[in-house]
Amino acid sequence: MQQETDRHVRSFFQNLLELKEPWRVVGVELKEEDRSVEIEVEWPDSYKVPCAECGRACGVYDHAGVRWWRHLDTMNRTTRICCRVPRSNCPEHGVKTLEVPWASARSRFTVEFEKQTIDLLLLARSQSQAARYLELSWHQVHDVQAAAVERGLGRRDLDDIERVGLDEKSFGRGHHYGTVLSDLDNSRVLEVVEHREQASAQKALGALPAAQLAKIKVVALDMWPAFMGAAAVTVPQADLVHDRFHVVKHLNDAVDTVRKQEHAELSSSSQDWLTGRKYLFLKNPDSWKEEEKQCFKELRKKDLKVTKAWGVREAFQSFWLFTSKTAARAFFRRWLKDARAHDLTPVTKVATMLENHLGGLLNYVTHRVTNAVTEGFNSKIQMIKSCARGFRTFENYRIAILFHCGKLELHPL
Repeated sequence: MQQETDRHVRSFFQNLLELKEPWRVVGVELKEEDRSVEIEVEWPDSYKVPCAECGRACGVYDHAGVRWWRHLDTMNRTTRICCRVPRSNCPEHGVKTLEVPWASARSRFTVEFEKQTIDLLLLARSQSQAARYLELSWHQVHDVQAAAVERGLGRRDLDDIERVGLDEKSFGRGHHYGTVLSDLDNSRVLEVVEHREQASAQKALGALPAAQLAKIKVVALDMWPAFMGAAAVTVPQADLVHDRFHVVKHLNDAVDTVRKQEHAELSSSSQDWLTGRKYLFLKNPDSWKEEEKQCFKELRKKDLKVTKAWGVREAFQSFWLFTSKTAARAFFRRWLKDARAHDLTPVTKVATMLENHLGGLLNYVTHRVTNAVTEGFNSKIQMIKSCARGFRTFENYRIAILFHCGKLELHPL
């Protein structure tokens, strides 16, 4: 009776593992000391072994030492497969170890367990959380994630990428940044490289095949000279489009600087008109509440410097509506003259910077592209950093970003 039960149990696990002859489940042991299940699998000596190189049926040279692979839990019990894998004796390629059907080469986990770990990492966003749930070490979970990214990078389709974005993302404390290259058409991160120097940006772009680099038509980026230099060297045929988000940020910073300076001047004479008004000038006027509209109306009557700076910023928004470079250029000249006429140093400084990069601004009129995709990744990357509570190395940071933002095929086949 016990023998019949054991036979049914072995057959049950044979079917669950979808093992085909000559692989056989020869034993299933329930270990009470650690509440685990151990499934013993073997390849009988009487069967030929295919060579791992050429597939030729060869005799069994010997069996390697016992190896274990973590599998999906059975009834909440840790489950492992153990096997002495046969080695073939090929006349052409010598002694080769057979690849097992339940795990990838060199992995200590089954394919199904790796898939579960990857899915959990996608949900948890924290390797430590996933490790605790799976009762693994942080290093084991990280190795699964790193292998998934490497696998995904090898599979991804890089054909027909025409528009890319370059942006920076902080890594650690201080001025420690990374360069993020994004595919704007397919909303995915292509590469992450440490630092934000020209060499870093060139390395990021260099992750694409030379044939694909030749097809790139647009690079969206801010006015950082290192990024512009990298794009000019690596994709000289592409138009550089200065990102609308960063232009607006520079104008907002100028308005806020004027506000701070004027607030200090007014406070010294006991005039608190600008106290608590920071976000009034940074918000989109379309989202102002009724009391904010009334407040701004009163401030404008006082002929303040900050309201003039605000007016210069708002006037520039019309630039993005032009569909003709000629008309956009003419508008910019008028706007530049007006911006300088107010003699507000922060505003003049930004206006001069925009004048120096007018070519990249005018390219927006042609391509209508922004780095909004990359900016969207920035918030997602910040969430990954927060969940992980920092990364020990930049390579770990890179792997996490590509894992969550690369749209890679992560699962083993």
